[in-house]
Amino acid sequence: MAAQSETQIEWYTITCGTCTFTLPNRYQEICPIGKGASGAVIRAKDTETGQYVAIKKLLRPFHNSDRAKQTYRELKLLMYLYHPDIDIIQLYNVFTPEKNVDDFSTLYFVFNFVDYNLRQVIKGGKPFSEDHIKQTIYSLLRALKYIHSAYIIHRDLKPENIGIDRDSNVAILDFGLARIASDGIQTGYVVTRWWRAPEVFINWERYDEKLDIWSIGCIMAELIVLQPIFPGQGYLDQLDKIFDIIGTPDITTLHELATEEPRKYISLLKPKPKQDFNRLFGFQYDPATNERISGVSPKGVDLLDRLLSFDPRQRPTAQEALAHPFLKTYHSPEDEPTANPVVDEHQDAEYSVAKWKSIVWKMVQDFVPPQFRINDNPNTIHETI
Repeated sequence: MAAQSETQIEWYTITCGTCTFTLPNRYQEICPIGKGASGAVIRAKDTETGQYVAIKKLLRPFHNSDRAKQTYRELKLLMYLYHPDIDIIQLYNVFTPEKNVDDFSTLYFVFNFVDYNLRQVIKGGKPFSEDHIKQTIYSLLRALKYIHSAYIIHRDLKPENIGIDRDSNVAILDFGLARIASDGIQTGYVVTRWWRAPEVFINWERYDEKLDIWSIGCIMAELIVLQPIFPGQGYLDQLDKIFDIIGTPDITTLHELATEEPRKYISLLKPKPKQDFNRLFGFQYDPATNERISGVSPKGVDLLDRLLSFDPRQRPTAQEALAHPFLKTYHSPEDEPTANPVVDEHQDAEYSVAKWKSIVWKMVQDFVPPQFRINDNPNTIHETI
């Protein structure tokens, strides 16, 4: 928040829901949006721009060194992924009410406000048209192409983390679990189980950006059937739910991808055949009127089949998926930007909480708000649902 000296900013404290926020006076008309394990989010009106924004208060951002590193990483990646024309949540501001690094304990991110998330829309129960599914999946893959080109893996793609506005524009939200891809050795804590790629279950610390591609497949299927397709109740049940639909992998693939324990478990299971994706996800018709009521064309089924390949090596990259015939209407290679790979000298560092604090503190002090705004008409004001 370098544009204005901290001593010039007037602050106020307000309790919203179960969380207390200390905010600059510029943010008014507070309304709660939600609260998760890592943060609480409110909507506010930025009186300097006339826009509504979302403000995320990170919960215990420096609780321990691991949490402090996660805080650093989230801020680093949000700052790096600025782009005026990519469907990614945009960081407008970052601030703390503390006056010095020794007292630094709270941190706030300010984002563009998005009306709903995809989970809320799906729960509404209204079928998505095929073109709406195309538009949504194209936008997500276009954003993923940009993210992955920077060697960043989101790791938590699910309908709740996909914002959508009243014009059906989507945005990828919440980079709290994102990280930079390195040599394939990753931390095991990733994406909510139902949207989690099978390689995370069978080889806990070895995966790559294809993990996000699987999640996009899960989201696409959910747009078709309006419910999660792999609602596992635990680690083993999750694998069973996956095999119920895509079939049990062959022994050669298992030996190539799985560590010993999951390989033994899966090899003892009764083999399950792959279900007919056309029957599950293809066009469905009203028997009385013969009108199409849901589903996607054979080209859409083919793309979904590829996205949900058990073997991540067989899944397309985001760039390859964008070129699939199902998305031909929207695909425009010259309008699908890429980023330079992010360079992070602290990627593999193991610092003390104090050291991480000092790094994040400097990032906050040096932060320069972007010069663009998404949906920057100040008269466009929507109510939170």
